[in-house]
Amino acid sequence: MTSPLRQLAYRHRWIYDTVTGISALSVGGVDQLRSLGLSALDPVLPRGAKVLDFCCGSGEAAAPWIEAGFQVTGLDVSPKVLELAATRQPLLTCIEGLAEAPPCAPASFDAIQISLALHEFPRKERQQVLLSCLELLRPRGWLVVVDLHPAGPFLKLPQQLFCALFETETAMALLEDDIPKQLREIGFCNVEQSVLAGAALQRITARCPSSGMLETTGEMS
Repeated sequence: MTSPLRQLAYRHRWIYDTVTGISALSVGGVDQLRSLGLSALDPVLPRGAKVLDFCCGSGEAAAPWIEAGFQVTGLDVSPKVLELAATRQPLLTCIEGLAEAPPCAPASFDAIQISLALHEFPRKERQQVLLSCLELLRPRGWLVVVDLHPAGPFLKLPQQLFCALFETETAMALLEDDIPKQLREIGFCNVEQSVLAGAALQRITARCPSSGMLETTGEMS
């Protein structure tokens, strides 16, 4: 179920921007929040590498990658937000499609970013999104996920209030689940998790095995 405040925030951009700004204070501001994916993988990717931003929205989280010199493709299901993304980020290649079944060739990307979007998917669809990432990455390619994490004692109540007002039950489901474990089970290796913002956020990096997508789960290189 979608809350009325969530619907209102998507209709009126200033509400969405205000909520984002307040939420980002704990990591140093909006710019820092949108750069969390880049800062994790920048040391291990060559300039010019091909990066896919899953559920890119209007391109805010893709912008730091573009500015850093990467070839960035943004995928989103909404043609309206892709039109806005193309206007804001002329160097962003925009593709319309579902993250669960992206219209991209296998092994097309050196890295994939999912920034504050994985919690939008129910468990079954989330599993398929992560499998899509594994399929689209080149061997030894990287995935970075930035999303909600069960907050520590000081931010637990604000996080619960935020989720109740602006998120759906899928966000609560993600908070209950072990995403690093899920990534390992479907075949990713080198899975590392860091918690940020009073443990209210998690950043997870994972790597596609050297042989590409695995048919069996749980195998790690």
